[in-house]
Amino acid sequence: MVIQIKNISKNYPNSNFQIKNISFDIKKNDVLGLIGSNGSGKSTILKMINGLVSYDKGKIIYNNKNLDQMNEKELREMRKNVVYIFQDNNLLDGKTVFYHLSLIYKLNKEKVNEAEINKILKFMNIENLKNITCRNLSGGQKQKVAIAMALLQNPKVILCDEISSALDSSSEKEIFDLLIKLKKTTDISIVLISHNLSILKNFCDKVILLGNSTIKEIIVPNKNNNMDYEKDYFKHIKEFLLDD
Repeated sequence: MVIQIKNISKNYPNSNFQIKNISFDIKKNDVLGLIGSNGSGKSTILKMINGLVSYDKGKIIYNNKNLDQMNEKELREMRKNVVYIFQDNNLLDGKTVFYHLSLIYKLNKEKVNEAEINKILKFMNIENLKNITCRNLSGGQKQKVAIAMALLQNPKVILCDEISSALDSSSEKEIFDLLIKLKKTTDISIVLISHNLSILKNFCDKVILLGNSTIKEIIVPNKNNNMDYEKDYFKHIKEFLLDD
């Protein structure tokens, strides 16, 4: 077990938004999907797992320790292993791809390992972008850089917060093909938020359905061999709910 989430609850004063009794486990090489309507708490759950948002009740256990009992140093170390990739990739337009990847080493006060950077760029199939400034990258290319930055930290878990929601279907397919490659070649666990039901069905080991501030159901999808990213959204829903 990599992370255990046990009966997590979160209340916000002067707001109707809350999260109640959320429980699930993240195992090695798991791919878990989160889906729910806007305001159902998907992003908040990911941020709690990463220690970016506190929780009022329950436990999140990593390395046999509850996150809310960790000091700042322990939280920093945890975040190297449990990496959050934001919907907005937060790259600096005027800086190169290499600058962003080398920044991982500089922030950790380590010598920049250009050989490892080149290895990650090759894995991501973006070697040609190494010296390109980010303002000249497409949305899909920027997300690949964000994933590459995460991989340089040798994470155990990657938390993906709707990382393909602003991309066209072709770029979205490239991103999830890379995540599939990660699943096949590493032990990294992936937790992702997506509204693309085809991705959830064919990529995830389990899909967690959120509603009314809690988990409504955890589904093990029936996979098929043809991952179609361009189907009509309502056909997606019908296929996801009715296919057996």
